Amino acid sequence: MIPRLCYMTDGKRGSGGRKLANVIKAAVDGGVQMVVIRERERSTAKLAELIQEVIPLRRAGTKLLISRRADLALAFGLDGVHLGGDAAPIAEVRRQLGPGAWIGYSAHEGAEAKRAADDGADYVTLSPIYTTASKPGVAARGLEWLRQSCRLLDIPVLALGGVTLERVPELIRAGASGVAVVSAIGAAPDVRTAAENFNLTILEQTE
Repeated sequence: MIPRLCYMTDGKRGSGGRKLANVIKAAVDGGVQMVVIRERERSTAKLAELIQEVIPLRRAGTKLLISRRADLALAFGLDGVHLGGDAAPIAEVRRQLGPGAWIGYSAHEGAEAKRAADDGADYVTLSPIYTTASKPGVAARGLEWLRQSCRLLDIPVLALGGVTLERVPELIRAGASGVAVVSAIGAAPDVRTAAENFNLTILEQTE
């Protein structure tokens, strides 16, 4: 089962400018069930260094994925990869990583998410639900779009983009299986507590 709470890194915005390995550890300690390393500005060497730092932080049940880099996922035995429209095809990545790997897909249209599901994605993120600093000038899609898109899918959907703790209930009610969070966890003053609060709120909505 795909975790309901994902912490997705995103450079300084997703870590508050702090050492990323420390932020990831605090998020995992707070109960984040999946971490997606999404560090676009890091070289392959720097990504490899980060992966080596954070692999020991995994707890039982915690999944560690990387954005787009199936080669690094394979090299370091990560749990999977998170793809986008400009990444390698899902079927190709599945052949590389095998049937047990988790493959996520970042979709921005309901039909795109449906194609990803049909191609073998294990889950999708749908974004941006709300206005977000990571996509300046991109209009928020909103809850009704999320609701309609979720109806097309038979795989888990994680809502992404401008997600805050206060918005979790309406996202779950709209059909999301869970949420993918960037700054509301990674840049929080107390990362562990932020993750714990997200977990508690999700649990309250899904019991």
